[in-house]
Amino acid sequence: MIPCNPMQFNSVASLLKCDNFLNDCKIEFKIGTIMDLLQNYTFFAPYNFNGYPALKGLVRLLLPLFNGAAEGTNIKHVVEFSHNLLGPKLPDILTKYVVSTQISLFGDYPVSSDLAPSILFTVLFGVAGLIHLLIFCINFSRGHYFWISFVWAFNCALKLIGFALRAVWSQDVTKVAVGLTSEVFLIIPSIIFVSFDLILAQRLFTWRHPVGGSRTLFWAIMISMYVVVCFLIAITVMASFIPYLHFLSEKAWQSWRKVNMATGVLIILYSLTSMSLIGLSYLFPPTAKDENLYTYQPWWIESFNTFYFVQPGAAKKAEETFMKRNHNHRHAIRVIAATRHHSNMVEGLSNRRGSLSHNYSMGLIIITTVLIFIESMGRCIVLFQNNIQRNTTGAGNRVFMYICWGAFELIINILYIVGRVDLRFYRPDRLPQKVRAIITAEQSFYPSENEEELSSGGLFTSASAKSYANAPESPPYPRDEFYSEKRDFFNDGHEKDDDNISDFHF
Repeated sequence: MIPCNPMQFNSVASLLKCDNFLNDCKIEFKIGTIMDLLQNYTFFAPYNFNGYPALKGLVRLLLPLFNGAAEGTNIKHVVEFSHNLLGPKLPDILTKYVVSTQISLFGDYPVSSDLAPSILFTVLFGVAGLIHLLIFCINFSRGHYFWISFVWAFNCALKLIGFALRAVWSQDVTKVAVGLTSEVFLIIPSIIFVSFDLILAQRLFTWRHPVGGSRTLFWAIMISMYVVVCFLIAITVMASFIPYLHFLSEKAWQSWRKVNMATGVLIILYSLTSMSLIGLSYLFPPTAKDENLYTYQPWWIESFNTFYFVQPGAAKKAEETFMKRNHNHRHAIRVIAATRHHSNMVEGLSNRRGSLSHNYSMGLIIITTVLIFIESMGRCIVLFQNNIQRNTTGAGNRVFMYICWGAFELIINILYIVGRVDLRFYRPDRLPQKVRAIITAEQSFYPSENEEELSSGGLFTSASAKSYANAPESPPYPRDEFYSEKRDFFNDGHEKDDDNISDFHF
């Protein structure tokens, strides 16, 4: 019989080897002794990184070599240092421990199971990018220049690269450069989507409020927002890269985490700007000046159908018609096409136009804004939890990341393609310099002061007056619809000023 003294055993396994220790042991012991042994065993277990395994102590012995840097910073140097010590193939337990000390990511750090979904979204975004590029090329060949389509093709290329690099990263998580590039290429496209949604919302706002939408102040505010978002992208990239590439103190590491939190909040607020601008455009009805201001709409767009393309050279022909127009018409505010416009429209020689409205256009912007808002919220939650990888919560789940950065953004691209945003939000190009340089007089319906003075000053003889007495009265000139509307407007008591010239031209 083996004597059974629980205190002499250093593990539960050796204690259980005692023959019938519960029945034959002559020494009384407490259940708490076994619990202490169990806790000690799990606390020092090799893969219990929240405890204190031997590997954790070994890694912390190396921290003085890095000037006492916070654990988890400059993983790039740590990986290179480990390769120099242990060779090209690092032990699995060392790799897992080092990754577990990194800051938590939206979508977590990839594993081998990330290969299939990453390749899938790489292919899908490649197809979406080719379709955007095809639409852009067809439009370009017909003289319809909607440059945002090219930007969306570029955006799909960024997503393609991001998911392709994630597929490579999933096979070797120690490839720090690949991982960092993948993260940036997956984050930036969502900010680009928001920026160009704001441009579309701005065009919708100008269509409804052509006076306010063409003011210098409004343009200054919008351009300021675009400049701010460029700085936001730069700061986001810096905050994502620096902790992985440089040794930082604990205080500095926490500071960079707070910078990441701040950028996450700003991205959320920025994602709501386009929807807010649409709300403002419909919260305030068009003013009297908006109603009477002439706008230049692309009347040659007859449909927003998925497979519709404008006639070749239609925009060029429309520009040439302005050579015969009055000077003010050449400075009309350029807005998007719509049948239900809220202002007088400068048309060309043809008025054949389909039934075009912008309810679906507003729906496109709202849906895309909501989807980007959801993914921005998910990433921001992960940032504010301020966890390291081994304590990642459900918000950082990789499945949720693939839904947001993969499925949601793919849906946005499909909506843009099927909804033909390149037609809905197309604004006519600025007229060529040779057309804008033409100066023609605007003929007035009312006689000038000189004519009144001549008629009242007695310069005409009675004979000449009699000779014209029975002459048929010619109709007033001009008789076109635009001047008739303008005459009625002035007769209603409105101030006779020129509202056709914008304060700001692009």
